[in-house]
Amino acid sequence: MKISTVTLLGLAVLFSASANADESLTLGGSIGYVNIENDDPGFDFDANDTGYKFFANYTFSSNLAIEGGYVDFGSPEDIVGGLPGEIDASGWNIYGVGNIPLSDDVNVFAKAGVVAWEADSSIDGFLVDTDDGTDLALGFGARWNSSESFGIRAEVDWFDIDEADSIWMASVGFELRF
Repeated sequence: MKISTVTLLGLAVLFSASANADESLTLGGSIGYVNIENDDPGFDFDANDTGYKFFANYTFSSNLAIEGGYVDFGSPEDIVGGLPGEIDASGWNIYGVGNIPLSDDVNVFAKAGVVAWEADSSIDGFLVDTDDGTDLALGFGARWNSSESFGIRAEVDWFDIDEADSIWMASVGFELRF
């Protein structure tokens, strides 16, 4: 996985921001429904599986955060050319996150960033393609803070991976704030 100099410089600027009373570090995880669709004539694929992710989120103010993490898209299976096919994919992502507090306990958020991914495609148990790349990732969701240090989060993420027509994940998870 390659991380560009611009990304590293951006992170350095964000993490060197002055102290703010709204700053917090959040660690969390989610599990959910993943859909991978590909209409390529050689590998026509549309299947679902269970995926999961782990993330760290650094909040600078009540409205701005940066988030990075790992996502596993599961191993969805479909029939490809009359044979069982499978895609095993995962990635690392980084997002800029905008938060809108609706109350003291509830907020909604939207995020935009990139995912550095890897995928293995198999037909009838034989590896037919290994690919990787870095592409656009978008998401939105809501969180409920049940206490100062614990929250529940629901979100939808979409990944604009060039080699697939559609990859998205709907998940529910938890957050621990420090």
